Amino acid sequence: MATIKDIALKAGVSVSCVSRAINGYSDISEETRKKVLRIVEEMHYYPKASARHLVTNHTHTIGLVFETHDQSGFGHPFISKVLTAFSQEIGKQGYDLLMFTNNQVPFDTWGFVERVKHRDVDGVFLIGRPPDLDALLATEVPVTGLDFMLTGKTVSSVMSDNRRGVQEMVRTLYDMGYRRFGFAYGPLDLHPAMERLQGFHSGLWEVGINPNPDWIVYGNFTYDGGKQAAREILRLTERPDVILFSSDLSAIGAMQIFQEYGMKIPEDIGVTGFDDVDAATFAYPSLTTVRQNMDELGRAAAKLLLNLMSGHAPLSQHLTIPTEIVLRNSTIPKQILDTGKDG
Repeated sequence: MATIKDIALKAGVSVSCVSRAINGYSDISEETRKKVLRIVEEMHYYPKASARHLVTNHTHTIGLVFETHDQSGFGHPFISKVLTAFSQEIGKQGYDLLMFTNNQVPFDTWGFVERVKHRDVDGVFLIGRPPDLDALLATEVPVTGLDFMLTGKTVSSVMSDNRRGVQEMVRTLYDMGYRRFGFAYGPLDLHPAMERLQGFHSGLWEVGINPNPDWIVYGNFTYDGGKQAAREILRLTERPDVILFSSDLSAIGAMQIFQEYGMKIPEDIGVTGFDDVDAATFAYPSLTTVRQNMDELGRAAAKLLLNLMSGHAPLSQHLTIPTEIVLRNSTIPKQILDTGKDG
């Protein structure tokens, strides 16, 4: 295996010159840099991470801290897509992603902060709020959070425009002729869930409709949560003619229960979701939803964090990514439904 001394000998330069060429220092000529890097490639030389760390004071590693309310973890399609885009973006800049788990022996008594310090990562990507968030932010390690606001030194955050997305869905459904609106909300200690519930109320206010408290139920963000929400709606004597769910998975779970009960979608009840995961297209009927741009969320989070780590970004930067209404077969203009009934 080639060493840095082998590279220096073949290039006719010092070991320190090779090191500075590899690590991008500007005090060597471009001609020398190209020569050294060509030989590095020819000899398949890979500097040890520990040695590179000593020279650059960077590990080229980003820590991932992931806290979730349910057991879906990385299997959740939203998380999976965001992380794929995030890892691809940081990979372009030569960074690896290190996941911090909750039960890492022999450090199982250590919190995330102790492990962040131990691994000496260059930055941290947060999905969900860890219990020791304040202590993590106090370390001044660059941090970017997904789906919640962060303020402080060397932090940034990114999320979808959750409130406006639901508000626009209400307006769209109103224009389609719907007037009896239900809503299945997610865990309200999560910022997106709270914003989506606020968007529902704002949307109703905008179109001049008072919410019916009986039609606002808990649906979690999960398939099983959606099934339970549907059962609560079915217990009611008077029901909404459309119900908006805070996630696609919960909407699809509810559709199964409605259909098992003998209800037709959208003839008897319209259903919408939020996310636009792949399953929304394959559901029967296909699901009307609010699309989150998951690829853009991942890329934006990566760029924010990379900028923070470089020291070139303003402090406490927050990005809000627009959403999009996607109309499919789980809703239909009421005029068409009424015409069908008349016929």
